[in-house]
This record gives sequence, structure tokens and C-alpha cells, in this order.
Amino acid sequence: MNEKWKEFLAAVERDCPDTHIATQPEECLIYSHGCYPREYKWLLQGEYPYLTRAVLSPADEEEIASIMKLANEYHVGIIPYAGGSGIVGGSIPYHGEIILNVKRLTDFSINTVNGTAKGGAGLTGAEFENLLNEHGYTCGQYPQSFQSACLGGMTATRAIGTFSTKYGKMDDMVTAVDAVLPDGQIFHAHLAPKRSTGPELNQLFLGSEGVYGIITGVEMKIYPIAEARVFQAYTFPSTHDGLSAIRNVIHKGLRPAVVRLYDEVEAVPKIAVYGYEKGFTLLILIFEGNREMSELEARMTKEICLGNNGRYKGEKAAREWLATRFSTKKMLDYDAIRGGTADAIEVAAPWDCIENVWREMRRALEPICTVVDCHFSHVYHNGASVYVIFHAKTGGDDKTGEEKYLECLDTAIRTSLKYGGNVSHHHGVGTAKAEYMKEEHGEAGMYIMKVIKDAMDPNGILNKGVLGL
Repeated sequence: MNEKWKEFLAAVERDCPDTHIATQPEECLIYSHGCYPREYKWLLQGEYPYLTRAVLSPADEEEIASIMKLANEYHVGIIPYAGGSGIVGGSIPYHGEIILNVKRLTDFSINTVNGTAKGGAGLTGAEFENLLNEHGYTCGQYPQSFQSACLGGMTATRAIGTFSTKYGKMDDMVTAVDAVLPDGQIFHAHLAPKRSTGPELNQLFLGSEGVYGIITGVEMKIYPIAEARVFQAYTFPSTHDGLSAIRNVIHKGLRPAVVRLYDEVEAVPKIAVYGYEKGFTLLILIFEGNREMSELEARMTKEICLGNNGRYKGEKAAREWLATRFSTKKMLDYDAIRGGTADAIEVAAPWDCIENVWREMRRALEPICTVVDCHFSHVYHNGASVYVIFHAKTGGDDKTGEEKYLECLDTAIRTSLKYGGNVSHHHGVGTAKAEYMKEEHGEAGMYIMKVIKDAMDPNGILNKGVLGL
């Protein structure tokens, strides 16, 4: 960390009088970590090793621009921070970098003619959704981190929610981005729905994790609140049968809001609760929107599922999933064990690879883990993602738990890459997965990202180290 940070803070206090500046260790600790499992282990091991020098909470976009100009003048590293719900170590101040907290950016506006709404980067998903609901609209973005993840962070990581098959990922939902560039320039995207005027600049910031700019505002597609929901559950003799049914549904152009297939192992406790066939997989489906359309899609989907060896099980399992969908208790319980660890590794692959990716990741992790859960919950025309959730106990201390985490993470990602999967589907890269980026993107892909980074941020001010940059 550049030793001019004190002079930098004095300049911020002078030029940005509405910016809140926090330097107390207790306040700095709150913003020096997210929800990365290693960060939790560091907290349990004793004095936290990576503390920011200060937390800046600017009042608006103009103050962020001023802060970035000063950061370049004093050569002080900056890390953008929003909800702190990231689990890939994307906001760790390894060298005492200054945290720039965007939580005060909470503007909201709605344009029902265009079918869009705009929110400040500091609005949580829940806050944004509640504001939309007051006007009779939804954006359909419901990640497990719904209560804490913010629009800025979800955009910067190309995040996703459980209703993704109907509404898409953040890169499908976002129509325009506002951002402050590393040198302090302010970028406002044009609001035209499509263009033929060069590369799509909005997409530069989606998935950028703060290396190309600090997202300050996001315009999103919105939809009238669904007038109806239809719930369905099916069992299948195998994961293969379940995936075949889902692929056929998608290729027919049907779009359930929720598609969630639990493999034969993760389905076991659920199968037991409902008294379904032992050894079968479980598929949860939810359709929503216009009543007639939802009911039609549900009927057509039922035909496809039954034609792929599915057995219809009514609504109960799907309704009860909806009521508990935000729980992450099982993973947190394992992380709390001194020598324990857990994480959800989410990767994506084409349809002709996804079964091998799932099968081989499970096979590779089972010998080194206590429990491995797998399910498929985000599907596309040409492929799907799979969650491979590992839980491990070592019998050791928190340091041993951290080492086990790294072993499991490395095993999971290298296996995914080997069989046609990628590094991350929607949690992002951060620093946790940075070393694997070259294997997914190749020399040319990393060259492109690095050239853009060096051109936009020659002083290396913004979130240096994430994305393998």
C-alpha cells in the first residue's frame, strides 16, 4: 500500500465533504471481508491479516469520480465494495487498499413505458425488488444473497437468481450501466435497446469485478408481477433422464421460471421426506406470469417430463422449496466447525459435456469430502450449469480447514475444466479462482482483458488482482 494514503485521505476530506471516512479498526474490519470461506477461517484463526486503511462511503457518483482522480494522483489502491456477499475473495485488501463503499447510492426510478427501472449500485436486491413491487412490477432476480447482495455487485459478477430460466442472468437483465472509470471519467450508457455502433460497452462492466470501473447505477428490465404461479415436482430414475427432459423443454422454447434438478445423492433426504422412489432424482419446476401462458407451459412441460421417464408428484415439494430457498445453513454449519469447510462451486458446460462434468466432479470430490451435493438450477438453449457443493471435516484446526478448502476448490475447478466445464458460472472469479482464468480463456483471452485493464487503469488503481489481472 502506497504510504501516501494519509495524504490521500486528507485530500478526500477536503474535496469530497459529503464522503464518510471510517478508519477505526472495528469499522475497517467489517468492510475488509466478504463471505469467502477462507475469509471466515482467517477470522476464526485470530487477528485478521488483511485490513483496509480506511473505508470511504461517498454520497454520489461525482464524489466517486473525484476520489478516483485523487487515487491516481496519490497512487492509492481502491477496492469497490457493496453488499459484501461475494464468496470468491473479490474485495480483500491484501495490501491495505482503501475500500470504496457504494451503499449510499440508492436512487430509484421506474419507466413503465420502456419496461425498465433504474437503481443505484448500493440498493440490495431485496430493496430494489420491494420498490418495484410497490408499483406492481418485478425484475425476477432472486439469488440466495437476495437480502444482502447489491445491484452494483450483482452486475459486476454477472450474478444469477433462482428464477433464471424465465428472467435470465444479470447480463440478460441489465439494459444500461453507469460507471466511474479508473481515471475518474464518468460513463453513462445510451438507453437505446440495441445498437450497431461498435462493441457493447455495457458488457465491459458486466463481470468486470471492478477492474474496469466502479458501477454506480444499473437499469434493469422489469415485468408486471406474475398473476399466477404453477408448481410441479417430478422424480426420474436417473440424472440422465432428468437432464434429457429439461433439455427437451428448453429446446421446445418453454421457459419455466424455476428449474431445479437434484441428483440421486442430494435428492435422498428430500425423497425420504416425501416418500418418493428411493434412488431417484427430484425435479422442481415453477411457472409464473400470465395465467393462461403459465398453465399452457406447465401442461406441455408435463408431457415432456412424462415422456422422459418422469413421474409426476404434484405441487408440494415445489411449494416447500420456494418457502426455504434462501437458506445456506448447511454450508455455514460446516464452515463453523474448526477443521471444517464448505463451498458451492458453480460451473457451466454445453449439453453434450454437462453430464460428464457433473459425474467427474462428484467422483473427484467424494474421496476428500464428507458430503457432496449436486444439482442443476440454471439452464440454457445450448447447455446448463451445475452446483457441486462440498462439505468437509478434517478433525483439525481452522488452518487445517482452510487447507482442506483449497484442496477441494482446486480439485473441483480442475476437474470441471478437464471435462468441458468452465471456472465459474455466476459467483465470479475474485482472487479465489484467478489462477484458473488462463485455462478457460487461453493466452489470447487473457491478453485482451489485460490490454483493456492496462489502457484504462495504467496505474493499477482499481481492484488489482481479481480476474487474474
